[in-house]
Amino acid sequence: MKNARNILIFMLLPLLGNAGALLETDTVKMATEATLAANPAVEDLRLAIYDLRLAEKENRTEAQLEACIRIGRIYDRERYYERAATYYRQAELLAQKLGDEAAQLTLAWNRAEALLNAAQYDKAQDGFNALLNAYETQNRYTDQVRCLEKLAQANLAISNFPKAVDYYLKIKQLAERRNDPLTIATALNNLGFAANRQQDFKAAVDYFTQAEALYKANPSIKSNYVYTNLGIAWNNLGESNQSLQNLQRADNGLADKSYVQHLIASIYLKNKDIYNALKYNELAIGSAKKSKNAQVECDAFEAASQIYQQLFEYDKALDFYKKHLTLNDSLLREERLRQQNMEALHALMERTENETFQNLSDEEKRQLETDKLKSETERLKLQADNQRLDADRREKELALLRREDEVKEANLRTATLEAERNRQALKLATQQLLAEKQGREIADLAKQNELDSLRSARQQAEQQQQIALLENQKQLDDMKIQQQESFRKTATWIGLLGAAFLVVIGGSWLYGRRLNKRLASQNQQIEAQKQEIDVERTRAEGLLLNILPGEVAHELKTQGSSKPRHYEAVSVIFTDFVGFTKISSVLPPGDVVKELNEFFLDFDEICERHNLEKIKTIGDSYMCAGGLPIENKTHAKDAVAAAREMIKIVEKRNVAKAAVGHPEWRIRIGVHTGEVVAGVVGSKKFAYDIWGDTVNTASRMESNCPIGEINISEATYKLVNQSFNCEYRGEVEVKNKGKMGMYLVK
Repeated sequence: MKNARNILIFMLLPLLGNAGALLETDTVKMATEATLAANPAVEDLRLAIYDLRLAEKENRTEAQLEACIRIGRIYDRERYYERAATYYRQAELLAQKLGDEAAQLTLAWNRAEALLNAAQYDKAQDGFNALLNAYETQNRYTDQVRCLEKLAQANLAISNFPKAVDYYLKIKQLAERRNDPLTIATALNNLGFAANRQQDFKAAVDYFTQAEALYKANPSIKSNYVYTNLGIAWNNLGESNQSLQNLQRADNGLADKSYVQHLIASIYLKNKDIYNALKYNELAIGSAKKSKNAQVECDAFEAASQIYQQLFEYDKALDFYKKHLTLNDSLLREERLRQQNMEALHALMERTENETFQNLSDEEKRQLETDKLKSETERLKLQADNQRLDADRREKELALLRREDEVKEANLRTATLEAERNRQALKLATQQLLAEKQGREIADLAKQNELDSLRSARQQAEQQQQIALLENQKQLDDMKIQQQESFRKTATWIGLLGAAFLVVIGGSWLYGRRLNKRLASQNQQIEAQKQEIDVERTRAEGLLLNILPGEVAHELKTQGSSKPRHYEAVSVIFTDFVGFTKISSVLPPGDVVKELNEFFLDFDEICERHNLEKIKTIGDSYMCAGGLPIENKTHAKDAVAAAREMIKIVEKRNVAKAAVGHPEWRIRIGVHTGEVVAGVVGSKKFAYDIWGDTVNTASRMESNCPIGEINISEATYKLVNQSFNCEYRGEVEVKNKGKMGMYLVK
């Protein structure tokens, strides 16, 4: 048992950056498949399956047990836990058949652990509960503790914290009866971990403090991790001094100090102690490079960017932020490549298993047919030999009767011809079997070609839909260009009218009263043109305000440029229509764009009423934010209220669509609150946009949202829980971010 089991690790800084898509060419895929095919696990699996089938054929139970264990371990080693659990179960049944109780318990443990690793928590708990009963009967203390730890781990994974705490308390009671201080300390540490997960930080501090006391009483036990946990728990309680003291104690005894130094730097940065934050962050970067801890180095680069931004050294801040993004993208690509390789290996192993079993089955069938043919040949040969012997016997008996002898010879020739006919019939039957097999293979190829054609047709339909959307966007851009051209022509006309006005003044001086009447008429025309210019100017300013916020538009008009701004708290909304591709395949492209535009027009009106700023639309997604460009304190409530109205608008329109037989539009909405950077990008076609991890997290809230619901993050929930009824969903696994607490707005 290790005292580092289930150590509490909480990151104080958010992860930033977007993972770049990992694109593989056909050459790379072929190289990857070749590399996987050379993996020893594939050949080991094939050999183990051959041994299993041979043992089954020869009815050798012990050999079957050994082969099943080998296959389970191969799958376990390559993290294909579902298949590993299947073979451990098969081995467990064979051990039961042999009456080997020790092997049964070992295999039951392996199966339960594989199910736990495969995230099949209910089945895993059933397995560990059965094992716990067996170990209690046999009074096996160490194995009881192991089972209780696994049961607690399974309940933590599904956020059933009370049940997990109950199991850890049982471990503590067992250890106290055995006077096992190491196990007691580990149980207290895990209880603190569970309390922290429930955000009961005071209880977490109490448990970690009790664990610390046990570690002090037993100097042989290392206590660095408990000091780290105490530091994090005190920080969660808002006690920065206590937190720093414990983290610095942990820092003194660790081989890899980078993580603890990074936590200390984060706390100093949070408390605006920039000098100490910079000092410890530089130490963290050095330690991370020395220990090759790329994740801590990546986070430390991001913290350095924030520190130098506080020091107004923006060049350094930008350099460190670029380093953070580069390293973060590299880590994400490595993780994605590792995941893809593991999935490809699992698919290859499963295919190898199926093909091996199929090949063995085909081999057995062929062997059966061959044996049958040999038997038939031997029978015919024996029959021919008997006929030949009979003919010889008759020839000796009827040597004097030549005529009868000729008859016997004719019978013998007939029998020989019959045997030849039988051999030809046998050869023809073999050829027919081969022809039928080839026919089946051709049919399989035809089905595969048909599937490829269907996939190609679907891809072409999606491409045509994308082209239609791009053409619609181009038409909107052309309309904007025409409006700008109209404005330039109007300005040119004003200039010409001004010149004409000067000519008229000169003419009036020359011709006097004779041209006064004509001059008055021309003055009236000029006034009309001025009014038209004012109308065009008002229209142009209105178009600019439709594209950019008023404050940003004014800054662009007066200064010619707009500086990006950092906002501490902004609430970002992402919406997405589920099944948009299916709707696009049912309705004509024009109707799809029309209905999508009607929804977005309603969303624009809702945003305006709730003081939200529309950022952009991406396909069928709509993005807006509250709290910018003018900061306010009601942005979170405004965002949730607007999201509820969007849900109602979609439901109302779906009722009307159902009445005319149109497909329903199903929506999901995600909201997250955090810091962003906002500004204008581009020099010709201006676009106001926002950046930061808050945008990515809001998108993850939307993608993890049930259909027809509003999914908000824990940060948003803390700002709106007094105004809206919210239901806690627990912690949900989020891509590239780990587990995050989420709430549904009712």
